Amino acid sequence: MARRGRLPVTVKLLLCCMLAILFYVCYKIFQFTNVSNDSTGSTRRSYDGQSRSDILPVLPNYDAFRRPNTGSNEDGSKPLMLSEGHIYDDKVFDDGSSETNDSKEISEDSDYSDSKLTSLPPKIWNPSNIPDYPFEVQKCPTCFGNSLCASFSNGDAMLNITSRYLDDNGMVYSGYYKRTKILGKRMASNANFMKLDNFICVNTSQDVNCDVSDAVVMSYLASDEALSVQHFKNELWKITHSSRAELSATICSSRRFIDSIKNLYNEDKRGILNEEERSNLMTSLILNPEGLLLKFFMESDSTEGTIWPLPFYIGECGRIAVIEDPGKPLIQFYNDTWVKRVSLSLQLLDMIDKFCKENSDWLLLFTDFHHSNFAVTESGRVILTKLKDVVIVDKYDNKPFTGVADNHINYDRPCNEECFAAFVQKLLKNPTSYCKDMQYYAQMMYALGCRWLLSANTDHKVHSNGFNTAKSYPVNPAGLLHSLPSDHEQGISELLDECIHETTPGGRLSAVEELMDLLQEIQYSG
Repeated sequence: MARRGRLPVTVKLLLCCMLAILFYVCYKIFQFTNVSNDSTGSTRRSYDGQSRSDILPVLPNYDAFRRPNTGSNEDGSKPLMLSEGHIYDDKVFDDGSSETNDSKEISEDSDYSDSKLTSLPPKIWNPSNIPDYPFEVQKCPTCFGNSLCASFSNGDAMLNITSRYLDDNGMVYSGYYKRTKILGKRMASNANFMKLDNFICVNTSQDVNCDVSDAVVMSYLASDEALSVQHFKNELWKITHSSRAELSATICSSRRFIDSIKNLYNEDKRGILNEEERSNLMTSLILNPEGLLLKFFMESDSTEGTIWPLPFYIGECGRIAVIEDPGKPLIQFYNDTWVKRVSLSLQLLDMIDKFCKENSDWLLLFTDFHHSNFAVTESGRVILTKLKDVVIVDKYDNKPFTGVADNHINYDRPCNEECFAAFVQKLLKNPTSYCKDMQYYAQMMYALGCRWLLSANTDHKVHSNGFNTAKSYPVNPAGLLHSLPSDHEQGISELLDECIHETTPGGRLSAVEELMDLLQEIQYSG
């Protein structure tokens, strides 16, 4: 019987190398396909509860504000194609119909109370169909989530990479979700994303540029400690921001607020967040809470019936959050007809009313009344488009003081800009003591709205831009209520003066009530 020949050494080495490559490819495929419980299985990383909040990075500035540029790239690069046959510039829909950029508008109105975007997209998706940038899905769960990744993977959602602009919170891309115009928002600068990644690496005792997709679930961000009220108020802003004011949403956090946003990220609704859900929540909150807050207020709509004047939040994929296109910038209406400008002014005052009074649970304080933060939907509804600088106040947890000894407010004196600025400084130093005064000082939103958006008096266009005094915007143009008709000029001017700078305690609220009544009368008679 013939002896079986031995394989040469070189053949054996070659087989070993091929086997090692095969194992490596299988490992990488396993990493990318582990995306949801509804697919072939979800790997849960264990968390030992360790908190490493003692390591915090050093923080630089915001990106500079730039004006939108929606032109195509000079290098002639093509728009983003996410799957064959699906391209933004020449839109191909599921029913075989098509529509180009030269066709008429196809989006529904941006008011999410009437929106038809209620069905959840499928969760099974192919990461290879989604470009690394701007989505960065490979960084998940150090990302906003993956609820829209299946739609981007199969072509139901798409972004045009050549139609983009940089705002003060990061890059913004235009696109479509099915037949609805959308904006895909990075929500933060590349520098702030890098600061978050570096924090995670250092916080887990690794070198910078570590794999944050694995490291984040072992970091401080996935700990119970990070989800406490005190850490929301005092620690989270240190990770990517230079002051507490730059993460104002957490200044007056309450246990009820934290439980509410935890519920938004708890897919199985069993009350316990897994490591991936914790990481998505903390990434969304720390970098820019706008997407998280839009989801929070949409949930508030469904439970209490409040229709907040905010954009409709559609979902997210990796490090891109997607909202319905909010409409035209408010500034485009500054030279519209008198009656139209009256209507928009009335809506802005009504918006502040809603922020203060509409909801029995929550107060929304917004102080950055620059025209670039507002838009008008196709139906003519004014909405607030940027929520990064809002303060959320739990009305139950922050009820005003009733005892004279504990009361910080002097109700016998008018409160204007100097009074409010002093309050803000005290609030930033000691949120626990001063959040309870927020329901009184919320009236300053009327003063800021009258000054920056309504008044045409140039003497009013001075001083602060709100909580985040580091921001520097160009001065607003003449307000919506410019070129006043002679029969209303004196009355409206006097009411705006009292709104901006009250001369007697309570004078502002009385002036706003009279101004709204007068504007309603003009609107109905016009």
